[in-house]
Amino acid sequence: MLAKALTRRLLQGPPKSTAPLDDPNWPSTVREGPRAPYRFHVNLREQPAPTLVAVHGWTSGVAHARNRTQALADAGFHVVLLESLGHGSSTYNGPWTAHCVLECLEDLLDGLFGGDLGMTTTKLLLHGHSLGAYVALRLLHGRHGDRVEALLLESPMTCYSPIFDEIFSDLRWPRWLPGFRSRLTRRLMDEWNTMHPGVSISDMADVDVPRWGKPEVPTFVMQADPDLRLGPVHLDMLRSCMPDDLLDVWSSTTLRHSGTSLHHERDAAMMAWLESKAFIPHC
Repeated sequence: MLAKALTRRLLQGPPKSTAPLDDPNWPSTVREGPRAPYRFHVNLREQPAPTLVAVHGWTSGVAHARNRTQALADAGFHVVLLESLGHGSSTYNGPWTAHCVLECLEDLLDGLFGGDLGMTTTKLLLHGHSLGAYVALRLLHGRHGDRVEALLLESPMTCYSPIFDEIFSDLRWPRWLPGFRSRLTRRLMDEWNTMHPGVSISDMADVDVPRWGKPEVPTFVMQADPDLRLGPVHLDMLRSCMPDDLLDVWSSTTLRHSGTSLHHERDAAMMAWLESKAFIPHC
């Protein structure tokens, strides 16, 4: 019973999030998703252009994603912001996993490539902050993975094991029960597999890189140094499974894991990297 109750708590959605985005330059649409309706915002060009789809982090929101991607819209990209389930106005009260957000992202890309979003895209790039980066990494294993040409990841979460370790260490007496951790882990994986029948998670490594998602496209990481929320382990895991010629890391002591969605030096570094990779559209 205790493991069941704790699993239910682990599968709760975010306890809070930032306010919904209200910006006339970023109009929104509600789309009926696989699990529940979700909202997305767009900033489009009149002509065909590369498209950047951004996924925000846990308890964050599309207003912060807008701040992190405004420079891309100004540079000529179509920019699409996914408002994750349980955040902002994308209300959702069911059991919550990162895969629920992935389902929305894949559905959104179904709409993008099916012509539902009213744009013509020439290239697809993904932007993910924190948990949003984790979702973007998993998309590389999904039905649209071969369409992604580059990743922009800010202070990325890349594995679930350290998060689970953190949660388990916060528990008091239950963690000392013989075998309790293994029972809790097994129940959590069973619940995840039940919620997402197309997924097979048999050990915690299945929700870590590289099994969860290994980039095989140019990837630019904008890293808070230090990252006071996730620490160095997530970036270290990413570095351990990627060749140097695909991964570039820019770090900053003034960039924080959250709270600095506006950061001019980060924007300049991101745009310089995109220019070096010939992703900036030029008319």
